[in-house]
Amino acid sequence: MSADGRHLARRGLSNYPPHRRPVLLARRTTSRTLDALGVRHPWVKHRANPAEPRLLPCFRLFAVLGTWMEADVVEATVKNAFAQGCERVFLVDNDSPDETVNVAIDAGAELARTFSMARHDEDSRIRIMNEVVQEVSSADGSRHIWWLWLDADEFPHGPSGLTIREFLSTLDDSFRIVGTRYLNHYPSGDPVYLPGFHPLDFQPLAEELTERRCWLWHRKHQLQRFDRGAPAITCESGFHWASCAQRPLLEPTDAIVLHHAPYRDRETTFRRLDALFSTQSGASRADPADSPAMIARLRSLEAVYAQDWHAVEMSLAPGLKRPRARPRPWTELVEPEHHAVKRWYPAERLDEAIAGRACRAA
Repeated sequence: MSADGRHLARRGLSNYPPHRRPVLLARRTTSRTLDALGVRHPWVKHRANPAEPRLLPCFRLFAVLGTWMEADVVEATVKNAFAQGCERVFLVDNDSPDETVNVAIDAGAELARTFSMARHDEDSRIRIMNEVVQEVSSADGSRHIWWLWLDADEFPHGPSGLTIREFLSTLDDSFRIVGTRYLNHYPSGDPVYLPGFHPLDFQPLAEELTERRCWLWHRKHQLQRFDRGAPAITCESGFHWASCAQRPLLEPTDAIVLHHAPYRDRETTFRRLDALFSTQSGASRADPADSPAMIARLRSLEAVYAQDWHAVEMSLAPGLKRPRARPRPWTELVEPEHHAVKRWYPAERLDEAIAGRACRAA
């Protein structure tokens, strides 16, 4: 990827045709100007980590993981969190009908809360996860706790070859939130995925998705710090942003990198999406009007697994669509220094699992 291409990708513009890029840049410049003039009061601002940062003397790193019907991937999600330096992973499960809870616990997670809702309610899910974060933080007694907010198909890592904990240990103590560079992965070979392993070993193709949640166009802000005696940070829907009486929050210009793997085994992926929207029975667990991205994902499954990228829908909101999918090797989307991603298993184990699958298929 050329230097210009990396520049466009970093600014979230590489997926858009050239004639649309000036308009998008103008909108971003206007937004920044309004924030700088105080016409709007931003919830978050950014600055580079100082050359000589004031480091926290100590902190803890916990993860809170929301799940529903994700037994095929949750073991890897939990183990990746531990590999990135999390000390504890707290599971919040929405009454999964499969083995999600048991698999997560076997991988080392702690069941913090289960809840049951007849219909999917994102606001209620986030409220319950916030309650767990506040309860655990208050009971732990630590002065500083970084929280990593996760869905079961999300695999984050620190920048520049660091684990998330190593990265956090380099930050100035003024930062209480960290943005996420969000790579959406697509299947491109066989096997599509094997449980227990990192999706990067099977799905190198990705797109970087961005949103106007901050000046740096981070799609999510999944690292949030609890400070005893300071105003609490409340995570908002989808982990995209947060609210706090301390406003604006400060984030570093460096971000963590997250690999989103919504497409695993075709039948397993279809079964989960079909259960979410109940296309066979006509009674939807989730409101399609509130879930345009998920509906687009369901409609695009055949195209995704056929690698018919032009037919893959990319709806983000009612009436709003991005350009068609244009996945490329993820290592072309981020700088070379971010390519090293820690695994929790030796390469030999992966080779044995792939060979074993091939023997069974034969």
